[in-house]
Amino acid sequence: MDPRPDQTPEELLEDLRARRHESSLRRKRRTRFIASGLVAAAVVAATAFLLLSGGSGDQPEGTDRASGKGVGKAAVTDPDRRDRTDWQPFEGPVPILMYHPIEEPVPGNPYPDLFLTKEDFADQIRWLDRSGYVAVTLEEVLDGWFEEGSLPPKPIVLSFDDGYVSQYENAFSLMEKRGWPGVLNLKAGETDIYDRQVREMVSAGWEIASHTVTHPDLTTVSGDQLEQELVRSRRILQRKFNTPVTNFCYPAGRYDDRVIAAVKKAGYRSATSTESGLARRSDLWSLDRIRIQLGDDAARLESKLASAGA
Repeated sequence: MDPRPDQTPEELLEDLRARRHESSLRRKRRTRFIASGLVAAAVVAATAFLLLSGGSGDQPEGTDRASGKGVGKAAVTDPDRRDRTDWQPFEGPVPILMYHPIEEPVPGNPYPDLFLTKEDFADQIRWLDRSGYVAVTLEEVLDGWFEEGSLPPKPIVLSFDDGYVSQYENAFSLMEKRGWPGVLNLKAGETDIYDRQVREMVSAGWEIASHTVTHPDLTTVSGDQLEQELVRSRRILQRKFNTPVTNFCYPAGRYDDRVIAAVKKAGYRSATSTESGLARRSDLWSLDRIRIQLGDDAARLESKLASAGA
């Protein structure tokens, strides 16, 4: 399908994600067919082993009893490995970085600038760590601003819009090594990322924020649809991932006074925009972010943070 001339980069990526999702569903169906035979064989082998060994079937330490799959150390201990010894009350501005796909640009995409390579992302993470930044969630920022919570001396929020599988494959592991959480601005409808991947991110301390159900321009929808996009998306995400969803992200950064009033009425604590700058406690319903684009290595990230006043 050719892109419409009036589509924004985010809307074009929505179309791309829909096509990729259909492809991934076909791959999943093939994988399930093959896996069913492997699972049956594994069950027979496990049963034989237990009968021969007289074992009780207890699972070893480090195994997820709900899924039967082995889990890493971080999943059976506290995933938050951040040193909090110097965390203090904090009311100042906080940079929120805005990411989209963490991968090479898809060939033919007319807006490749929304992509960031895995190598540049890793370069940014190393620089942030060396420079004393510590990743926090938006919830932690709000608690620091208003609930007498504490934050590190140089807090930063890494937010990921829409829910791309590359955010899990190429960003999550690099952040998890440091015990750093992120914020996944997730659409409650179909997305590129798998539910099991989102659950793993939540288990590692990530925050899920609502990004509506269908990703429309909220300034153009009816009152009833606006309520559905705000209320239903939150309900779906909370039920599916068993985690609080208390913050919101405007699709394509589009909002007006009517949309802000609806976001407040829906019970969210804050909303992030695509306006450039630092997030401040005085602008809860239009929190600024710093857009990360193709080619933004550590040096360019440093420059963007400095230009924003970080």
